[in-house]
Order: sequence, then structure tokens, then C-alpha cells
Amino acid sequence: MLMGFDKAEMCMKNLMESLDSLLCAEGSESLKSLCLKLLLCLVTILSNPPSRREHGYEAVVLLALLVNYRKYESVNPYIVKLSIIDDEATLNGMGLVVAQALSEYNRQYKDKEEEHQSGFFSALSNMVGSMFIADADEKISVQTNEAILLALYEAVHLNRNFITVLAQSHPEIGLVTIPASPVPTTPVTPLGTTPPSSDVISTVELPLDADVQTSNLLITFLKYSSIVMQDTKDEHRLHSGKLCLIILTCIAEDQYANAFLHDDNMNFRVNLHRMPMRHRKKAADKNLPCRPLVCAVLDLMVEFIITHMMKEFPMDLYVRCIQIVHKLLCYQKKCRVRLHYTWRELWSALINLLKFLMSNETVLLAKHNIFTLALMVVNLFNMFITYGDTFLPTPSSYDELYYEIIRMHQSFDNLYSMVLRLSTNAGQWKEPASKVTHALVNIRAIINHFNPKIESYAAVNHISQLSEEQVLEVVRSNYDTLTLKLQDGLDQYERYSEQHKEAAFFKELVRSISINVRRNLAFNTLSQEALLKEFSTIS
Repeated sequence: MLMGFDKAEMCMKNLMESLDSLLCAEGSESLKSLCLKLLLCLVTILSNPPSRREHGYEAVVLLALLVNYRKYESVNPYIVKLSIIDDEATLNGMGLVVAQALSEYNRQYKDKEEEHQSGFFSALSNMVGSMFIADADEKISVQTNEAILLALYEAVHLNRNFITVLAQSHPEIGLVTIPASPVPTTPVTPLGTTPPSSDVISTVELPLDADVQTSNLLITFLKYSSIVMQDTKDEHRLHSGKLCLIILTCIAEDQYANAFLHDDNMNFRVNLHRMPMRHRKKAADKNLPCRPLVCAVLDLMVEFIITHMMKEFPMDLYVRCIQIVHKLLCYQKKCRVRLHYTWRELWSALINLLKFLMSNETVLLAKHNIFTLALMVVNLFNMFITYGDTFLPTPSSYDELYYEIIRMHQSFDNLYSMVLRLSTNAGQWKEPASKVTHALVNIRAIINHFNPKIESYAAVNHISQLSEEQVLEVVRSNYDTLTLKLQDGLDQYERYSEQHKEAAFFKELVRSISINVRRNLAFNTLSQEALLKEFSTIS
């Protein structure tokens, strides 16, 4: 409209070329910053340490926005460019910017959490019990950084070379050197949305993650995810939580990412944030085991499963969570990786999820097709039953799986009764309920095979209640007479696709980010003008 439609394309081309020259040339840092804010991003900035420290955050956010510009309507050159970058310095530079932004969010959250715990309300909560836990937790709030998370997603999704950046630990990550500003400034944007400002940090060393001896971008991202996924009632946190799970989905599908996730020679302590719950104590940092990174991913999924069974059920997030676990199991089965993980915690969480779906059948069916989720959960158990001998760490782990199924047989019996009832009716749930009925065949075979033998053992030995070891003894001695059906496709999955399934989500997300960035830019400009005026008056 400003240039005339016949000239707009050429004018914009000339403008971009001019801005390109200004950014790449030696010159005013302020002018370069204005160029960036005028919607141009050059990845060369990210490969130059001084430029990255000065402009990296804005460059990465801008790149994320430009990659999403009309991405479903035409060929976006930024998508093409980002997908083919193989320059190590540029990719590492982008990873450093993202890591620093996420790390800053984690630090701010931890500071607020400690401040909150040492306050009066915490003392009052300790005095009267845990009835105020939910209210107390709501007050620990740091604004999520959706823009930098979007940039991380685009890098992971589009560029396979970026996967290597996730696992790399750089000394430079922990060192933030920002030149002093010529004008005294005060942070004015919401916490978590910008990197540390120059008045806060000036040539100091910041550990990227104080809870581990060595850290990398993936660890920082997992900690970030564990915070934002705690509370999904807020719209921004819901979007951030969903985007975190989408990023983990892309990672769980990547062969190279899985290789370093499961690498037994790469062990880390990852201190995930956990919701305060009455029935468990907070684990001390020093007691955290050193394990492959995939264990932290599984812990994060288990944590989500057990902490979001609520009235406003986040069905979409649960589906993504179960899909991530399934994809990791598929890799373990394919590559015969015997991961030393406490699988019982996962099995227990999955069974409790099934119990929740059954207990709230009427309410949930009014909003969701819960049978899709139930089928995914049941098929995870089928993965363990059918292929567990290829990836469970020891034969006793396989025994424990059967023990858990037998111990919780009532839950599986109730699920079978529910899906059988709905599959025999002519209602809308007939077909999805029937799929769950068929998927339960081997679980029911295990229950029906071992339960009579356990009861017989107890009667012969005059024992009213068998111990776990006695049940396991019965299980081990009766494997040979158990008959199971071979189920096809358990180790197959549909790969993640953005364009057809996630387009609406990303359009809404980019719109929200754009509004937030515009608001912050306007706020910063007004604040800087006021500070300049005040500074000139003082001078």
C-alpha cells in the first residue's frame, strides 16, 4: 500500500539487500539493532560471537517469525535456508542463544520458587498442612518464552544438522559477556521473554545449569519443559507445553538423537521440576542418579501423566506424551537397547491413567474420544509383553511386568467391561471401543492364565495373601503354558507432520508471539525514551 502493488516486490528486495549490507558491514551497533527490528535476520550474526552476544536473541526470534511467514501458502526462502545450513559455527551460535534464553527462564523460576518457599505463606502452609499447596504453586509464575521455543522447534524440525547441537556442551554457553550500555537501563519486559540485560550482567560467568556438572541445550530444554508443563490452565503455558511435546516428538523420531539419548557413555543428572504432591517428598539434588538422557525424557513423561488427571483434561497433550514414549520404545526394540530404567513407575502411571479415564467416563466422553488414548496405553503394555525380551534390562524386569498386570488385574477387567459394553451398542463409540477390546486380548490372557494358578498355590500352601516374591515364583514356573496372540504393527508409528495437522496451532501461536514482540518493542522504546530524557536532564 505504501509503495504501490506494482513496485512492492522490487522495493522490498532492494530494502532487504540494503539491510543486508548494513548488518554485515562494520558500523553502528544501534543501526544494526534497528535493522533487525525491521524484520531482517541473517544467520551470519549467529556465527560471530560479538555480534551474537549483542544481537543474537533478536536475530533468533526474528528468524523464527520469518520462517513462519506465509509458510503454508508459498515457498518460504527462510525455510529453505534454515533447512540446509550445515555451518557448525552458525548452528552452534543459534543453540547458544536458545540455551541462554531457556536457562535464564529456569534461573528466574528457581529464584522465585526459593523466594516463595522462604516467605510467610510457605511458613503458614507448613504449619497447617498441605491444604494450600495448589494456591501456593499458582503464585510461582514466570512468563514463558514462546518465541525462543518456536525458534528451537524450527531448528529441530527443519535441520537435521541441528540435532547434534542439542547434545554438545560448550564452555561458551556458560560465559555471558555483554558490554556495558552507554545509557543506564532497567529491564522492562516480562521475566523470561528476553536475555539478561546489560545492567544486570557484565562480563560474568553464569553456569548454564547449576544442578549438573555438565550441561547442554537438551538438558536445559528438559528443565524448561518440566516447569511450563506443570500448569496447563494458562493459555500461554498450554501453548508452550504443547510446543515442548512437539519438539520432543521430533527428537524421539530422529535416529541420531536417539543414539545420544540412549548412549550409556553419556550420563547426566537432570533435576526436573516436580509438582508438589501430598504423597511424595521432593528428592534431594545430590541423590539424583547419573543416567542416559532418555531416562530424563521418560521421567518427564511419567511426571506429566500422573499430575494432569483433572477436570479440564488436556487430552491432546496426553496423546502426544504417550506417542513420545512409544517412539522411544520402538527405537529400543529396533536397536535392542536394554535401558536400566525403573519401568514400574511408567507402568503404574499408565494404569492410573486408565483408572482415571474409567472413573470419569461420562464427563470425558462429552468432550473427547477417550478410546483413542486408552488404545495407545494398552498398546504400550502390548509392546512390553510382545517385545520386552528385546529391550527390558533383565529377565526379572519381564517378570515384574507380569506381576504388575496381575496385581492390577481389576483395572484391566473394568476397562474390558466398559469397552465391551460400548462396542456392543450401536452408538458413536462402537468402533473405537471395539479396537480397545481386541487390543486387550493378551493382557486378559495373562490375567486368566496366572490368576487361577496363584489362587491354587495359595490354597495348597494355606496362605491368605501371597508376597510379591511368591507371586513371581508362580509366574516364572508357568510361562511355558501361556499362549499369546501375535499382534501386528505394535512397533510402527505415524511420523510427525506439521502442515496437515498442526497448521492451525502454529498460525495461532505465531500471531500470539507477534503481538507480544510488538508490545515489548513498543514498551521498550517508550521506556528508553523516558530514560534518555531523564539521563539528559541529570547530565
